[in-house]
Amino acid sequence: MPTCKLCGRSFDTLTELYVHLSSECNKIPRSRRCPVCGSKYRSIRFMKHHLINEAFIESKHMSYLISI
Repeated sequence: MPTCKLCGRSFDTLTELYVHLSSECNKIPRSRRCPVCGSKYRSIRFMKHHLINEAFIESKHMSYLISI
């Protein structure tokens, strides 16, 4: 069962978790720099999209956001 590491909420599917991270979770850092890889973005919104999308590709970002 996927769980948001930032706020502790659990979900039935990764899709539900993705939606939660994209729009509901207010615990994602409000910075333009990625807390995992250090990449810098023009806006907080772009950094948030980067963090969420990379979590489904790379384990380092995933372990920051998700516990399965």
